Amino acid sequence: MTKNVLLITIDSLRKDYLPLHADWSHTPAAEELFQKGVSFESAFATGPATAVSFPGILTGTLPLSCGGLGPLEESRPRLASEMQKAGFQTGGFQSNPFLSHHFNYDVGFDTFEDYQNPLMGIATKIFPRGIEVNHPKLRRIDEKINLTKRIKDVYQLFRGKPRPYVGADVITDDCIDWIDDADSNFFAWAHYMDVHHPCFPPVEYRKEFDAADVTQEEVSEWYSALIRSPDTLNSEEINDLESLYCAAIKYTDHQIERILRKLKEEGEFEDTLIIYTSDHGELFGDYGLYGKPERMYDELLQVPYIVTNGPEYLESSKDELLSLMDTMGIIFDAVGIDLPDSYEGIRPGHEQRDHIVGEHHAEGETVIGVRSEKWLFELDEMRDTKRLFEITDKGIDERSVNQGDDYVQSVAEKRLSELDIETELLEEDLEEDVEDRLEDLGYI
Repeated sequence: MTKNVLLITIDSLRKDYLPLHADWSHTPAAEELFQKGVSFESAFATGPATAVSFPGILTGTLPLSCGGLGPLEESRPRLASEMQKAGFQTGGFQSNPFLSHHFNYDVGFDTFEDYQNPLMGIATKIFPRGIEVNHPKLRRIDEKINLTKRIKDVYQLFRGKPRPYVGADVITDDCIDWIDDADSNFFAWAHYMDVHHPCFPPVEYRKEFDAADVTQEEVSEWYSALIRSPDTLNSEEINDLESLYCAAIKYTDHQIERILRKLKEEGEFEDTLIIYTSDHGELFGDYGLYGKPERMYDELLQVPYIVTNGPEYLESSKDELLSLMDTMGIIFDAVGIDLPDSYEGIRPGHEQRDHIVGEHHAEGETVIGVRSEKWLFELDEMRDTKRLFEITDKGIDERSVNQGDDYVQSVAEKRLSELDIETELLEEDLEEDVEDRLEDLGYI
């Protein structure tokens, strides 16, 4: 029986960017997990953005279930809570505001570091975990010169330019320290933001991908322009953004490699179920679009999904459709926990999917996508339209809604009819810094 579980999630990592430039040597951690584990080639997120993907990953439910988006409701099952009840120590390490305690993602974790401190952006360069002045000497300095206020003033001057998240090194450091202190079987979740724009990995990685001269300010400005008015950017600037994306993938992988090394040093690697995945992808001009629009294309929903040290029977299902909300089924099978009644996923290896569902809700309107092996149907209230695409070996071709499989359309319409959405994602009042960081990340 599996002793430990390590869930690694990388924000915004597209499936088709692994292996990076068709060369696994750029990402040795991913390569090792791939070689020793099972890679699901048709794994899909439950939506094209963090807020609509992580309810699937960490609660095993679709994002618009249980009242819809917003802070997670008690009616959702919790991966961390069930692991905690089963006697596992639980630790989570991440810095995306949508996954913070503001949205109830801390429930079930004994240790939960979401780094939701003021001045996350610029202060990260000075204090990697924010501007908490916890050291006695620093507290005395702060009392004399009001260091905290000075940093806040600088942040207000440059808000939106620096990274609005902590770096992969901080996530890895804290996760390793926590694993080192764990005195029983553990469940650890490490979520990395560095591949999410604005990408700005350390200079040695930027040099390798010919983007050493790009500044943080330019990255933020270009990405904002890319989302709002891409025609204002030239091809070189767009190429630089994609190069930084690739550089950030390599940097993040090298930090993940440190966790794997720690598990080996402690003799825990073989006894740890490791799941390596992403929450969604990113568009780089595909279909004439950029960023993370409310669409259900494979480039947005298809994600890498590698399970290492998992049950042997998973090998037989690696080519089948997998939803990220099936993650709980894989983990609970491996550790011997019964699935909650409110779980909406399946148990890969025991059950097989004939479709996956992706969905989003914004400005009072819903978008639902249903994908089978051969068809993708989008029921789009936001744009008041329905779309059908045929998926072939050569790509994706739009068809008349009446030309294709009625099944995917019927699933989408049934899903829409049964929704009871009560909350909007940002309807509650958030702290000013949280809103600032969401804006810097391109969410609002």
